[in-house]
Amino acid sequence: MKNTTTRSLPPQIPQSRTTRLDVAAFLLVRGFQIARVEFEANAATFVFEDPERRADATIREFYNGGQVAASEYAGAQKRTRDLMWEAKRKAS
Repeated sequence: MKNTTTRSLPPQIPQSRTTRLDVAAFLLVRGFQIARVEFEANAATFVFEDPERRADATIREFYNGGQVAASEYAGAQKRTRDLMWEAKRKAS
């Protein structure tokens, strides 16, 4: 009798990705958490945790004129730029 062992991987948290700083800032203001920032071929990709699978709808809202507080959006843009430059330094 053959004894086999199976390993189960931990469940993956759904994620959403964007290369656009403005979209990333909007997602931050809307409460999404950045899982990581990848930098490859002179482009940063922001990877967001999306456990409720609502990022696509939020991104559509952004492109349809969704509004957030200007001060929060400005702060989120600064954070995304800082994270992008940090990812670029690590990739170099």
